[in-house]
Amino acid sequence: MTPTIRSQGFSITSAIRAHLERRFTLALDEFSDRITRVNVFLKDINGAHKGGEDKSVLVHVQLPAQAPVTVETTSHDLYLAISLAARRTRRALFRSLRRHQRFERAEVRRFRLPGPVDTAMSG
Repeated sequence: MTPTIRSQGFSITSAIRAHLERRFTLALDEFSDRITRVNVFLKDINGAHKGGEDKSVLVHVQLPAQAPVTVETTSHDLYLAISLAARRTRRALFRSLRRHQRFERAEVRRFRLPGPVDTAMSG
């Protein structure tokens, strides 16, 4: 599972790409059999010469038969924002999959037939 990476406001260096792939591989490896696609969007909000929390990381993770999981983080440091986004994405995926499992179990219980039916007629 290799994430698709896009950036706005700066170019993606090999160091940024390596850091992002390493963090997301570690964070999402447990879910790799359930993930169909990961898109990561990096953005410099204020431009190259302004300070503040201006590095944004937006992550979309597509799961089969579920709504995508979306996480966004901002930080003054791009590497920190990537690390935070990977960690938050892992937690969001865990919650989403747990919710989905609970829903599936509830559906199975709802449609389960009662025990054996007595078809003998009295009379």
